[in-house]
Amino acid sequence: MVANTRDIVVLTGTRAEYGLLKSSMEAIRNDDRLSLSVVATGMHLSPRHGMTVEEIRNDGFSVDREVLMQLDGDSGTAMAKSLGVGMMGLTEAFESLDPDIVLLLGDRDEALAGALAAAHMGIPVAHIHGGDSMHGATIDDSIRHAITKFAHIHFPASELSADRIRKMGEEEWRITVSGAPGLDDILAGEYNTPGSVLEKHDLDPDQPLLIVVQHPVTTQPNNAGEQMAATLDAVKSFDAQTVLIYPNADAGGDRIIQEIESRSLDEQTRTFQSLPRREYLGLMAAADVMVGNSSSGVIEAPSFDLPVVDVGPRQKGRERAANTLSVPHDRDKIRTAISKCLTDDSFQEQAATSANPYDYGGAGTEISKRLAEVEINEQLLRKRLDFEQ
Repeated sequence: MVANTRDIVVLTGTRAEYGLLKSSMEAIRNDDRLSLSVVATGMHLSPRHGMTVEEIRNDGFSVDREVLMQLDGDSGTAMAKSLGVGMMGLTEAFESLDPDIVLLLGDRDEALAGALAAAHMGIPVAHIHGGDSMHGATIDDSIRHAITKFAHIHFPASELSADRIRKMGEEEWRITVSGAPGLDDILAGEYNTPGSVLEKHDLDPDQPLLIVVQHPVTTQPNNAGEQMAATLDAVKSFDAQTVLIYPNADAGGDRIIQEIESRSLDEQTRTFQSLPRREYLGLMAAADVMVGNSSSGVIEAPSFDLPVVDVGPRQKGRERAANTLSVPHDRDKIRTAISKCLTDDSFQEQAATSANPYDYGGAGTEISKRLAEVEINEQLLRKRLDFEQ
């Protein structure tokens, strides 16, 4: 910590969430009024998921604490136990770092554990992407909205999300609509060129390219393997190159990995545990279709004019652009939607001209500015319900 600066601890638990946090971390580091500390936990410390903590370091950040919390197991029981382990470890990390504010993002257990620990320790919690809504993954919405009630500073990614936060009784002065910080590097062109990524992975620029990223639906972990099978069956029916990326560590994730690893994938398929952010964005810029249920299909893909086949209920109800076709976990319907994305000129034009609802520009800078200027006092820490608006 630098003397006379406000110390911001950024908590990150997954590769995807780190990608959304990165521009805010850079803005905090570049603000003379702030100093940055980083706590890595969750999937970042899992060899099965690529040990992505090294990506944080490779981007030039110091990782001040590593907190192991991910227990083995492919069930809700393992997730619940991991939450408890995470709370204990993060409490120790926050106690030793003694931050002024803890910044976290989204709707995962790592963020919930951090919010619970920090709030109980009297440390202000700042939350990015609060107020989003996904009707399909029930536990995710519950986690996100629980964090909102523990958070003291809110950075919703859209006006619609901000309105949901207000309806939860949060005071207006706590809310700053920032847009999605995960778009900052896209808008600035800070990612590998499509050509360089295609060349690195021996992909043909003249052939169609599909990106497949599918996570388990947390309310349906036992079905995750067969749901992945339906997607893979649909994808393999096309004469197209495929980049297939492993799922996150939620309940059901091991079943998806087992389904992937049980298959003899053809020479047109490239499989990865994880990809660095700059490389992943370069692939999105090069791709013809994205298939699965990743939030990047909702948040980042519209900024690349990339058509998306959103499979299953995981992202249902989430605010989105017009680049998306939503289908159930049905191989025939997935196949039909992929075909439309590849061959329907009118839908391709719709995807190319649709506005991204999360693009407000400069989210990371807006977030760091608010963190530097907000007054840390009893009023900030004392939450009250405000239903008068």
